[in-house]
Amino acid sequence: MNRNEFIEKLTKKLSENKIGDMEEIVSEYEEHFTYKLADGYSEEEIAAKLGDPEGLALQFVAENKEHKSGALKAFVVTGLVFSHIFAGMFFVLLYAWTAVMAVFSAASAATGACILTGFNPYSLLPPMPYFCGAVFAVSLIALSALSAVGCLYFTSFVRQLMRAYGRYSHNQIASASGKAALPPLAAYPKLPAKKNRNLRRIALFSLTVFAVCAVSGYVLSAVSAGALGFWHAWHWFVR
Repeated sequence: MNRNEFIEKLTKKLSENKIGDMEEIVSEYEEHFTYKLADGYSEEEIAAKLGDPEGLALQFVAENKEHKSGALKAFVVTGLVFSHIFAGMFFVLLYAWTAVMAVFSAASAATGACILTGFNPYSLLPPMPYFCGAVFAVSLIALSALSAVGCLYFTSFVRQLMRAYGRYSHNQIASASGKAALPPLAAYPKLPAKKNRNLRRIALFSLTVFAVCAVSGYVLSAVSAGALGFWHAWHWFVR
């Protein structure tokens, strides 16, 4: 059974039983196919692992299900409450790191722009020959682009991780209530193929430019200052 056949049978059975959230259920299974296909599975393998679509559809008929005890549901909900506390703290830390990456990217770009334009607010930037500074500035701008790509990937990962955790919690409560569970979500994001390729190109190009310019800037600065520790020759850390 391929993807279209599976979705068609699932939709038909859900429609016959007049399931209110049919579109959401079908969308979740379509998304499950998309993720698993990206992982290298065939449509037939995914459908076989999911099982009979008509049988899955019948699980969503609330009137035909045997509900489990309220005590079990209360136990599961209590456990999830404590789990949500720790998970919430974990997600806050992940988003805090995302903010750090974003600030670092912006700061690198701003520093590179200041060096290129000769703008030195409050004399924060150390003195150096312009051509050496320009090479370092390009490396900083490239580092900014690389950090921005990393920040975007990490943000997508955290968002998908939260969705996967939300689906896990939903399925735990559904199972305790005797309701049907939706297919689990992958913990890692699946960006559109074109967007993913473009981001990889930007990351690779930025990494190359950063490495080349950082090394070139050091060599040029060392030659210009006549010392490997050019920062000492230019009195960077002397007030």
